[in-house]
Amino acid sequence: MARLSLAAGFMPNFASLLVRRAVVAAFLIAACGERETQPQPATARPVTPIEREQVIAQASSAIQPFKKKLLEALTGAIAQGGPVAAIDVCSREAPRLAAEASTSAVTVGRSALKLRNASNAARPWLQPVLNELAALPSAEGSQRVVSLGDQRFGYAEALTLKPLCSTCHGSDIPADVAAKLREHYPNDQATGFKVGELRGVVWAEVAMAKP
Repeated sequence: MARLSLAAGFMPNFASLLVRRAVVAAFLIAACGERETQPQPATARPVTPIEREQVIAQASSAIQPFKKKLLEALTGAIAQGGPVAAIDVCSREAPRLAAEASTSAVTVGRSALKLRNASNAARPWLQPVLNELAALPSAEGSQRVVSLGDQRFGYAEALTLKPLCSTCHGSDIPADVAAKLREHYPNDQATGFKVGELRGVVWAEVAMAKP
């Protein structure tokens, strides 16, 4: 009878323990389920034709002067001191001119899949654009506009390798040029291109006026 009494007293306690464990397990499973089903950030909405036209116009108004001034600086340096001098000028002037071209409404920069300057690493929205452009048979003249939300847009314009740039970005780089590149860019990846291949992009982030 004593054993029966002890067993009778043990069973309710054991059943209670099982119930408590089941409740805790159910709570943990529910909590995990809530974390897994949290809403993800909404994907960028499509850009309307009117928005695309406006973004390209606003981005181009900042990018074209930037490109013109940089080209003038590089060709001037090449005329005076050759490609080695142009590397010095490009490393100094490209970031300065990009900052000069940027405003409170437009930010200008350059990027690529194979970087020369690590500070030009692609922003998150730009990486898939670069991948898409690189997959094209020819990216010459390609432009892309993407929505970044809150009336902000990203613009990218393909830069293909021109003959003038092959001395520093091609496959047959002179020894003095290669040495200067290593001096400025020890982790340089931006070589081995053929004329006409996608070298990178010039990009802009544009803040449009809210309606």
